[in-house]
Amino acid sequence: MNQLIDQYSDEIVQIFGEASAQLQTLPEELKEQALALLGKCYPLNRKDNEGPNMISYLLPYWVGETLGSPIELCRELAVGNLYGMVSFFLLDDVMDEKREVRRSLALSTLLNQRFLEAYQRCFSVDSQLWACYNRYLAEWADAMYREVDEPMDPRDPGRLARKAAPVKLCAAALLLQAGRAPEIRVMETAIDLALAVLQLSDDWTDWLEDLPTASCNAFLVLLGENLQLEAGEILDESMVKRSIYREQALGGLAILASDYADQLSAMKNAPASLQIFSSSIAQSLQSKANEIRDRYDSLLNDGGFSVYLTING
Repeated sequence: MNQLIDQYSDEIVQIFGEASAQLQTLPEELKEQALALLGKCYPLNRKDNEGPNMISYLLPYWVGETLGSPIELCRELAVGNLYGMVSFFLLDDVMDEKREVRRSLALSTLLNQRFLEAYQRCFSVDSQLWACYNRYLAEWADAMYREVDEPMDPRDPGRLARKAAPVKLCAAALLLQAGRAPEIRVMETAIDLALAVLQLSDDWTDWLEDLPTASCNAFLVLLGENLQLEAGEILDESMVKRSIYREQALGGLAILASDYADQLSAMKNAPASLQIFSSSIAQSLQSKANEIRDRYDSLLNDGGFSVYLTING
């Protein structure tokens, strides 16, 4: 995915620079935290030159290129999306009990207001955009509420995408500006497919961290189905590792991701960069699944698998 970052490197410098400058006006006790969080998302400082959340701030450019939107509008929405991205990160972490609640909620509220202000500068209060915003926010809230009580469904791309639903606001905004409101639903479907692929990848990366609440993680749900666990039986780390190698559990997740990416690639009006983004993630998952399979075969043939599990199980 380096090509997606490289292609927009000048814009990335500009929008992160604008956001950083604007964050200087935050209360002193919150400014440092906000700038640190924004810095962690800055892809040009990462060794892999990627950045796991590029869709948040590059989607306005991807959709804008498809529609021929003014670059100034794309930049404004991209800066707004940076604020929205960090705001929702903070809320997610608070719900996962990873951050101190009082400070994080205060900062999230301020950043969400900056997110909205960026859009309010471009769209009137009676714009159809705000109905879209309310719907996306409801999708996000539904996802956060349901993940505690209802197992994630890896085969439902719409539900997989809901935790990132507010990112779709920029696409709706650009379509409205272009006078193409009837296309909003189709664009939402395209973005949901890309977000579903991203969520599957994130769940693979975070499986160990998510193990205590396994039903929230699509990879662990899929693995549990394959293992046909008895009622009340709980996944543990050793069980997951064995399944990853013996049952090639990642392969099933990679197939789902590839299916969603293929569906997106078949949508002729979907932004090309969005298609590249999702295909790259799906290919990365498949490559990792192939690597695990080859390593397992090698260990099995060499008689070393039992030793591996003894060390890593």
